[in-house]
Order: sequence, then structure tokens, then C-alpha cells
Amino acid sequence: MAQGLIFARFGGQENFKASLIEARKASFAANNSVNGYVWRDIGYNTNCLAFSGSLDPRAFHQTDTKFDECKINEGNSYFTSMVDGTTRKDLREPALVYRKALMKFIEIWDANLQQQVADALGTGKNVLFTGHSIGGAIATLATLSILEKRGKEAPVFATTFGFPLIGDEVLARAVRRQGWADRFFNVVSRCDIFARTLLAPCISVSKPLEALLPYWQRSAKQMNDDGTDEIMDKASLVDLDFPMYLRTVLHHGCPVVNFTTVANMEPTNKLIASLKPAVKLSPYRPFGYYLFCSDKGALCVENYEAVLPILFYSLFTAQDQANVSDHTGYGRVFHADTSIVNLEGLSKLPLSQGALSSAMEDQLDALGLGTQARLSLRAAGEVEEKLMENLNKLKAELLKLEKGGHMATLRDYRNRCARMNIGYYDAFKEVAFKEEKEKPDFYANLSRLNLVAFYDRLEEMVETHQVPDDFQFIEELIEMATEYRLLVEPFDIANYYRLGKHEDSGHYMKNARPRRFKAIEKWLADIKPEDKKQALLQNQGQITKDSCFWARVEEISWLMSTPKENPDVNKLQNKENPDVNKLQNKDNPDVNKFQNYVKQLMERNELRVDEVVMGESSFVKWWKKLSPQDQQASPISSIFGGRN
Repeated sequence: MAQGLIFARFGGQENFKASLIEARKASFAANNSVNGYVWRDIGYNTNCLAFSGSLDPRAFHQTDTKFDECKINEGNSYFTSMVDGTTRKDLREPALVYRKALMKFIEIWDANLQQQVADALGTGKNVLFTGHSIGGAIATLATLSILEKRGKEAPVFATTFGFPLIGDEVLARAVRRQGWADRFFNVVSRCDIFARTLLAPCISVSKPLEALLPYWQRSAKQMNDDGTDEIMDKASLVDLDFPMYLRTVLHHGCPVVNFTTVANMEPTNKLIASLKPAVKLSPYRPFGYYLFCSDKGALCVENYEAVLPILFYSLFTAQDQANVSDHTGYGRVFHADTSIVNLEGLSKLPLSQGALSSAMEDQLDALGLGTQARLSLRAAGEVEEKLMENLNKLKAELLKLEKGGHMATLRDYRNRCARMNIGYYDAFKEVAFKEEKEKPDFYANLSRLNLVAFYDRLEEMVETHQVPDDFQFIEELIEMATEYRLLVEPFDIANYYRLGKHEDSGHYMKNARPRRFKAIEKWLADIKPEDKKQALLQNQGQITKDSCFWARVEEISWLMSTPKENPDVNKLQNKENPDVNKLQNKDNPDVNKFQNYVKQLMERNELRVDEVVMGESSFVKWWKKLSPQDQQASPISSIFGGRN
């Protein structure tokens, strides 16, 4: 079973298993609660909050879209980081979730319940959110909302029974990107069809569910703590065509599994990427860890790529065994005597049944996972191995750049400039050392170009999912990448303005900032909570914390230039700011905005003042363009110590 924080929190694997059993009992008890939830102290230093799994039988009729998905931030502000991980868009699209689950969560997650959860966390105990059926979806969203607010340090976990698919690939990747995957355990019975229902369009399963949902809810309310229910009157199901419902879900689930497997194996294949918008498949994808249960035990799956194939093939091979009671029969397949086996070594998994003499083989056989399923599982293992191989190579290269090589060359260049009372930005821009035999400008530029090649490749690999989704939350890597951005982007800005590229292409910030710097900046911005992000930033030491500071200086200096000072100023002003006269006015909002920006950097202790005012720096030259009266009234006059 998955190792790490969760076992430590619960006092070991056996205790965690016992807590899941107690959570199952609580999840069914919640169906009889008038509030829609119940609290239980389940031992193991854990309070459990279980949500009711009741759902309106008409839920699958009344849908706005084919799969009834909506944006996760619709009508709420709980999930700010659950967005597309791409750094190539200024506006990152929010994840999609099952609308009915989100609506029920927002309805129940009021101020009173949030305070109850806060009080429970204040005791120092774990809080385990749980639920059966749609209650599991609510439990998942509750856990996400707490992690969003409190970060990984919060001792919150979720376990679901019979409803593991609630969000799209964006949500799944966002959870992994934050390093939260081990907070979610989804228990799925081999023959539970409702656990796979959202693989099919809502309207295609609405008729059978109109009969089944009330039946399941009545059954869940009669469930006792042993997980057995009274014999239910099936008269309401007389017109139910259960085999057709089963075939419908499997019919729509098959292309989802096949397409996802191929896409994951070839993440850079442009043909597959171009087909994705045209193929109208279910958007829902798994995240977290999974326990697939049969009458022989349970298989624990950490590899998220393996989950969809198991979801599909385990039910596909059990069509003659599945029945309506499987959705509420979790007490029969997950109990104290259930043996749990890890699914490991997928890339070398034998394709034929019986080839392994092990407990894992027994569980694979019990789930009906034959050759076709094992091919998909082997592919999932190969994908995971490739991602880790790419990550380890990048780590090695990054450490080499950090400890010797090109970063050291640029640090030495900066220190050399400081000893000569020249800011390294202006020194590089003016090629200050071109007469020296050591050619420090030349070697600094050579190191800059080598770093460009590495970080451009890194950005491409992260963007095309060739490394694990949580790459950007490996703190040592983010620290090194952030140092690169803060130290080296000023070199890139200096090179841009030295070559006069702004005269034809416009200013750096608006038209020329490379994707690699935007990506690293967003990786840092995604870190939760805020104090952890600020700690990583402050670890960079004495350096200006806005890597685009000099680009802003260049832009405001250019805008304040007169045609006499710079014959090309009119060309750029007409392109980017046609009001030339306004630029020379002391009340120019651009000048005021820039000064307020610098003041804020000072107040946050994010400006390396001594470095930006060294010698006749570009910043000092801009300051001297202000009139004595404007200098005296400036909110940043203290920086210059009486210079005019």
C-alpha cells in the first residue's frame, strides 16, 4: 500500500485499513442524517466527517452538457489552484468537475460546517472526509478546499466508496502538481457499475438510473455497520434493463481507456493532440490512490495511468456477475479480513494469467485482468518509468549547472561588477569588459546561451507532460530554477536592449519575454501556502526579487525620452503610446505607477538597492530625467540619497 505521510498519521498500515472500514460504516450512516453528514470519532487520532450519498433520480436527465461538467470555480472561490498547469496562457482555464457533485458540495459546505472542520483540525487530530456514491465526491471536494486553504501540512484525507471520477484531466494533474495525490483513497468494487457511470454521457444512462438511484438510496439507509443490508423489494426495478445499462457504460468507457493509453504513451504526438478536441469522450479522469476490491481481496494502485484500464477491464470481464446490489455491497468486499496487495512492477508485468506465483497474481486474476488489460497496465508502467527517467536526467543536469558550470560563471560576473562599482545589468548591456583579456562579457554570454538551451528544453518537457506532474513542487529544483530566473533574466533583458530589438519588436515585457521565465515564475506562484512560497523566494538572498525590474526601467526611460535624446522614440511611442506630450508631464500616470511599483519592492525588502544605483546605472539615468521638484516629491527619493 502507498507509503509515506498517511501511514505515519494513522499509526501504520493496519490502523489505516481499520480507519477505512470505520469510514465505510460512517459513509452509510450519513444517509440517515437530516443534515446530510455525520461526525464520528473513529479512533487512530482521527475524526471522520461522512457525507450522504443521496442524489436526485432526475440528476442525469437535467444536464446542460453531454457529461454535465462545469468549471470548478462556478459559484465559489474554494479551488483557486485547480487550473490548467500550462504556463503558455496568461489566463489558465479552471478544471472541470461533475456539476451535481459541485452543487451539492456548495450547498452543504456552509460557514457552520467549515467552522466545525476548523475546530476539529484545531484539536491536532486527523480529519478524514468520506462518503459513499455522490457522498464520496463531496468528500473529495471538501478535502481539496481544505488543502487549498491550509496546504499539505493540513492533516486531512478523503476516502470514497463507489464514486471515484468527479473531475477532468486538468483537476487530476493539478492535484498531482500540488503533491496531494496521497490524500485521496478511492475504494471501488469490481462489479460496481455506478463507479464507472460518468464514462458514459448522462442522457444515455438517465433512464436506468431513474429507477436505480432511489433503490440504492433506500438500500444504503438500511445498511448496518457490518455492511449488509436487508433484502430489498425489487419491484421498482421490474422494467430495468440492467444488461443494457452495463453495455452502455462499457461501450463509452472503451474508447476513453484506449485513447488515454495512447495519448499518455506519446505525449508529444501532435496528431493525437489534434484529435483530442474532436473526440467527444468523457472528460472525467482519476486521481489519488485506488483500492480495487473483489471477493478475494484488494489491489492497491498508486500509478494513476493504470486506474482507467482496471476500472474498465475488471467490469468488462464480470458482465455476467454484476448486479444492482454491488453499488451498496462494500461491506462484503472490504472488511477486516480483506488482504491488500500493492500493484508493482507494471512495466514487466507478464501478459498471461498464472505466470506469476504471488499474491499480486491472485488479485489480478480475481479482478479478471487478462492479456488486453495487462498490455494497458504494462504501458502505464512504461510511462511512469519514462517520466522518472526524464526527471532524473533533468535533476542531474540542473545540479551540474548549479554547482559548477554556467551559473557559477554568471555569479562570478556579477561579483566582479560589484567590486568595480558597476551593476551587472549595465555592465553586460554596455559590454563593459570588452578590452580585458579574460573576456568576461563573452563567457558570460556563452553561459547565458547554454542556460537558455537547457531551460527552454525543460519548459517544453514540463508543458508536454514528459516529467511527473509534481516536478515543480520538488523544492530544490524550484529554488535552483528561481535563482536562474532572478540572476539570469536581467542578462537577457540587457542583451535585448543592447541589440536594439525593442525598436522593431516593442518592449521586452509586452512582446519578447521568453516562455521559460514565465513558466518558472508560475511554478513558484503555484506553491501553497503563501508563506512557503515567500520562504523559497527569500532563500535567494540579496538579489532583486522581480527579475523584470530592468525591463520596467528601460520601458519607463524610453517613454520619458525626448526625440532629441533618442530619434527613434516617436516610432515606438506611436506604436505603444501615441500620447507623446503626456509622457513628458510630471503627472504622467506611467511614471507614477513605476515609482509606486519601486516603493512596493522596497517595502517588501525585494529590491537590492545598492546594486540598482551603482555608478551611472540605467535606473540612476532615469532618475535624473525627473525635475528637481519631482525628485523631491517622489516616494522613492530615499534610494538616491540626494542625487539629482
